Amino acid sequence: MRKPTKVASVLFVAAVSVVGFAAGPAAAPASASASQYALATQTLPDGNKVVARWNPCQTITFQVNARFAAGTPSQRRAAIKDVRAAFDRAAVVSGLTFRYAGTTTQMPTNTSTSWYNRQNSAEIVVAWANQSKTGYKTNLLGRSGRNYVAGTGGYAFKYWKSGSDPWMGASGRGFVVLNAAQNRSFKAGFGTGSTRGELLMHEIGHSVGLMHVSSTSQLMYPTILSRHTATYSTGDRLGLERLGTSNSCISTPSFVWHDLS
Repeated sequence: MRKPTKVASVLFVAAVSVVGFAAGPAAAPASASASQYALATQTLPDGNKVVARWNPCQTITFQVNARFAAGTPSQRRAAIKDVRAAFDRAAVVSGLTFRYAGTTTQMPTNTSTSWYNRQNSAEIVVAWANQSKTGYKTNLLGRSGRNYVAGTGGYAFKYWKSGSDPWMGASGRGFVVLNAAQNRSFKAGFGTGSTRGELLMHEIGHSVGLMHVSSTSQLMYPTILSRHTATYSTGDRLGLERLGTSNSCISTPSFVWHDLS
């Protein structure tokens, strides 16, 4: 395999606001407009602007750090079940393949090295952060004023060039960090109200390349709303489809992203 002439990384992070409430669930429109879905993009060194997406032909592994997800073992198991169900829902819409790789003690955070350079057991880590305890906090959790938000999701994207081939790029690591201090603001599951399932689906959307939208009918609206049920709406679904298996495979060399599946 030819050595790269250059490999570089960029990072996208998006935070969801503290829980908000709507008078009632917003109805999904018949078709999606530009305000109802948005995809993250990156500009390659040659000036070509591309959608920041994962290789849709790979298996994307994920691990869960649920230590601060709830107070009892059974409640933590229920939180992990919600994480797995949220990935399943993203998979159904996008066609992407996600595989649960078990639990972890890892907390995505930047130290002297970037979080994604230390994430070697799964492509995506989902973790509940306790911002009042050293060793269990993260500097990836966003803020709204002085307060930490409910959750933050993001991905790492690398671009590379080999020989005379054109520049290429792909996402290869992702994270979801949730604020344990707001656990009681979200009901378990995906039912009526402001739920943990909705929060997870929103942040997973960020980790695979969805951005915030201005339409309250979409799950990617930047505030978690009270809904009849947590589900990807029309715009969310179209965005996930554009990020998923409707695209061609990306042949990502191991010197760029090591496949952890």
